[in-house]
Amino acid sequence: MKKNINNQRRSFLKGSVITAAALVSIPNELFAESTAKKVVIVGGGIAGSTIARYLRKFIPQTTLLEITIIEPKTTYTTPFGTNEIITGARTLEALTVSYDALKREITGVMVHKKASSINSTAKYVSTEDGMEYLYDFCIVATGIDFDYSDIVGLNAQTNVQVPHAYDLVNDGSIEQITELKSQLDAMANGAKVVLVAPQNAYRCPPAPYERASQIAQYIKENKPNSAITILDPKGAFAKQDSFEKAWSELYGYGTDSAIITWEGSTVVNEIIIPNTGAKIIKTETDEISAEVVTYIPTMKASKFAYDAGLIETDSAMFDLDKRWAPVNQETFESTMAGKEGIYIIGDSSKTNLPKSGYAANSEAKACAMAIVSKIKGINPTPETIMTNGCYSFVGQDYAISILQKFRIKEDKSGYALVSQGRNSSPLEADARWRKKEAEQGHAWYTNFRKDCFGV
Repeated sequence: MKKNINNQRRSFLKGSVITAAALVSIPNELFAESTAKKVVIVGGGIAGSTIARYLRKFIPQTTLLEITIIEPKTTYTTPFGTNEIITGARTLEALTVSYDALKREITGVMVHKKASSINSTAKYVSTEDGMEYLYDFCIVATGIDFDYSDIVGLNAQTNVQVPHAYDLVNDGSIEQITELKSQLDAMANGAKVVLVAPQNAYRCPPAPYERASQIAQYIKENKPNSAITILDPKGAFAKQDSFEKAWSELYGYGTDSAIITWEGSTVVNEIIIPNTGAKIIKTETDEISAEVVTYIPTMKASKFAYDAGLIETDSAMFDLDKRWAPVNQETFESTMAGKEGIYIIGDSSKTNLPKSGYAANSEAKACAMAIVSKIKGINPTPETIMTNGCYSFVGQDYAISILQKFRIKEDKSGYALVSQGRNSSPLEADARWRKKEAEQGHAWYTNFRKDCFGV
């Protein structure tokens, strides 16, 4: 069994390498345009930085392609990896990357200002200081935002008291993971912790359960009389069998002495945050008190995507079914009327791909190929294999992984999962296997970050 899993893993990695090689194989002599095309990228996260790097790989001549990234932050902290801050396995500093290498590599312009709007008629992006940046192609890679309309007692300001700890530029929430860690440190031994998971679709499907695992490890090592309960509106979740197996082995899951408990199909309607004392979580059938709560709200496309008219519904009216930006599934160009030349990649786009860093990286590469193909009149756009993968750290020297490939359907309506046996870690793996996966997970982080940011 393990031999087959190893072969599957090598095949996945080999497929990723082949895809990347295909993307950079367009000969340079094709690029003989006399006028440079202008690309403006809004957002310097995983998707935005990756597409900048790969556009420059495909068209190395700055006289043929001008790249501008508009990103308000001067450094980027990867949201993946932040759950391990809870147990002290990582620090914010170690997860923070400078843009210096990216700036050198793309030989373009990086504007550390907040983008305010897109004029899709005159084709320019405006920043908060009134500057305008002309584009032939505009890429929107602005991540997620949150909606609180389905919960009583919370908004973007009060959520910090029950920290979601997801990355979001708008409210600086990356620091919320530090706030969550501080609340865990301050709670009494015996205090109760509740994690409220979000409904589909949301960024990084396994992330809430990895966080719960890290909290369980923290409790086991520091507050052994405490416990964590996951309240989940969903009836199932990503990598569930692997997580539950790990929880059984590490945290007594399913027993009377369990450190971690999962309650599926449980909808939270209200959270009461008193000035002192425990928070009150009200579900459709119960009322629960907990000293520490981490509430992950419903997610939607970024405010910028809404304001730019890239969503089918008005920003003032939240629509669960229309909260992502509709795109051409093959090229990621907006399908909204009058938005030609605008592409949405990463979490804000409406696809059936997982909303993960790995998928955003793949989308960026496919979108870069589509733009280069359009510039050069290459038709049809060469097919790329979309990939998704992540490692979830559930305990000390214990990680589980998922590795997937996707191919565009014949009718271009979305992506189909490429069959390759079990996509996640084997359930029967031993301690040595789990430790090896943890080591591979940290190595993956280093390599993946370099592919996105060049460092």
